[in-house]
Amino acid sequence: MSKKSIENTTGPLLHTVFFWLKNPENQKDRSEFEQAIRKLIRSNPQATANHLGCPAASEERSVVDNTFTYCYTMCFPDLEAQNAYQTDPTHTLFVEEAQHLWKQVRVHDSISI
Repeated sequence: MSKKSIENTTGPLLHTVFFWLKNPENQKDRSEFEQAIRKLIRSNPQATANHLGCPAASEERSVVDNTFTYCYTMCFPDLEAQNAYQTDPTHTLFVEEAQHLWKQVRVHDSISI
């Protein structure tokens, strides 16, 4: 049996954002949020990969937090691209269109080692 090589497969910088919607059961709010974030995914020039998801039905454990409504992860080639993303019109438009829908946002940025 060969040892699996441990390599970063998604890129040097991952920008993971967790969103808690104010009304997570409201389908109109969910649709509006998803439309805005999908527009961001389609139009943003800095990200090299994207993932949009909801909490998985993972086994309940004390270390698992599945209280969020959406998780959005972007891959950037470097810190400079992530910094440019913060002021990019595609990002600011998303915030303008969707911020009224969320009650909390939490961001985790990590850089490959």
